[in-house]
Amino acid sequence: MAIIKLETWEYEYANHIGIRRFTANWDKEDAEHYENKKRQEDNRTAQVASAIGELAVAKLVNQYWHATIWSADKHKQFNKLPDVGKNIEVRRVRTQDAVCIRKKDTGRGLIVFAVRPIEKEFMEVEVFGFIDADEGFAKGETVEYGNVFPLKDLRTDFSWFEEITI
Repeated sequence: MAIIKLETWEYEYANHIGIRRFTANWDKEDAEHYENKKRQEDNRTAQVASAIGELAVAKLVNQYWHATIWSADKHKQFNKLPDVGKNIEVRRVRTQDAVCIRKKDTGRGLIVFAVRPIEKEFMEVEVFGFIDADEGFAKGETVEYGNVFPLKDLRTDFSWFEEITI
């Protein structure tokens, strides 16, 4: 695991992106896999935390962060774009000891990173590790919203990314 500390300007920018994502989708219904409203965090906080996690992974692996923002009506047009670089998907982990990998992540050469922005302000992010999406999906436990892969089994050899940085 790695702890990524954000600079003030990184924190501000990621918050800006998270809020823009939130307002771009103000009236959008939550995805079906967010059916337990009692456990669900408010969307504004969730969007900010996701953006912060993406920025932290980009910083760790020295890859470009797209900081994409689109409204619900553009989701199908852009939903295949990775969060970071050319093939990195970042998943926030809040309450589980596993990262979700969905069927749509497979067959695309994606690498899934698991992160947990540290509350309350999210100035630091725990990056638990990463897994090839195909491998993680195949070896993961099936749940109602995808497959989950244990955090303890993720790869943590982040220097691997230094070797392939383009």
